[in-house]
Amino acid sequence: MASQPGRIRLNLDRITARVDQVRRSNLAWQFAWEVMGLIWDYKLYSVAIFAVTIFQEFAALWPVNLLGDFVDRLGSGDLGNVVWLLLGSSLFYPALLRANVILRHKMFYETDLQKRVELVFGVSDVGNCAGAEEAGAAYTRTVNAVSGITNAAYHVLGSFTPVVIKIVIVAGKLLEYNQLLGIIYVTSLLVPTVMTLLFNKRLQVLRDSEYSLISTTSGLGIRVIGDREDRATRSRFLDSMRVRTDVFISLLAKSQIFLYVREAALVGSQFVVVFMALALRRRMNITPGDFTRIFGYTAQTAAAFINAAACLDAVISFSRAYHIFATAGSLSRLENR
Repeated sequence: MASQPGRIRLNLDRITARVDQVRRSNLAWQFAWEVMGLIWDYKLYSVAIFAVTIFQEFAALWPVNLLGDFVDRLGSGDLGNVVWLLLGSSLFYPALLRANVILRHKMFYETDLQKRVELVFGVSDVGNCAGAEEAGAAYTRTVNAVSGITNAAYHVLGSFTPVVIKIVIVAGKLLEYNQLLGIIYVTSLLVPTVMTLLFNKRLQVLRDSEYSLISTTSGLGIRVIGDREDRATRSRFLDSMRVRTDVFISLLAKSQIFLYVREAALVGSQFVVVFMALALRRRMNITPGDFTRIFGYTAQTAAAFINAAACLDAVISFSRAYHIFATAGSLSRLENR
């Protein structure tokens, strides 16, 4: 029996070593590990942001519910205090939203300071840059990697959490009207979700080129300024900037097209729910105010979903910046110091 704790400890050590091996061998896992580690380091901020965000998403639906009550009361003329409550809730929600933005940015600036100093000092201590061009490129890669980690932490807390909460709340509200409406609405969101994953897979090569060219042109630009007689470097800088411009334009055009396709899918899912409600309006005894609420719920969720999808695009893009930083050798050298 005395050996049992030792065996458990040995198994835990093996599992930990295996997880660490997988993390080190996969750059996507390394990036996710950095992001979650940063959130854990600032857990008090994270818990506060999470709590405020939950309250914020409930508060976002108060104007929608009150507007539905207002529409239903118009026929009788007995409005009561609903107009004042609607005004108050419409002013309260944006105030809460701004306060949450301040809280999230406070955490963002703190994490950016910590991570930027940590990685820049680490790359400096490695001392593998032979000149100004390499140092400039290394610094740009490091800054992009830091930006990726800190922005991903910001978006995880500030964008994905609200969408998950809003979808749960809206689905529950729709289920109150009719179980079929709630199921159809949640299922319809799978289409833009799959689109998001496929689109980001298609853009991976362009994003790698984007961050690689940003680092290269930064290093070349520093060298051009430092040695104005080096015509060959000026020519390389000009060529690199032309390629970078083409890559940026291509990436922007494809991203906007993909974003519109997802918006169209979300609008389609919203109207599927509305058409279903129209077909079932007599059986469910839906009032004009109910239709107002349904439109409000689905419109809010669609807007939140597309914002979260855009943020996910940004997070995946930032992960490619981390990928460029890691594959340049900076990460492995820092870990092996």
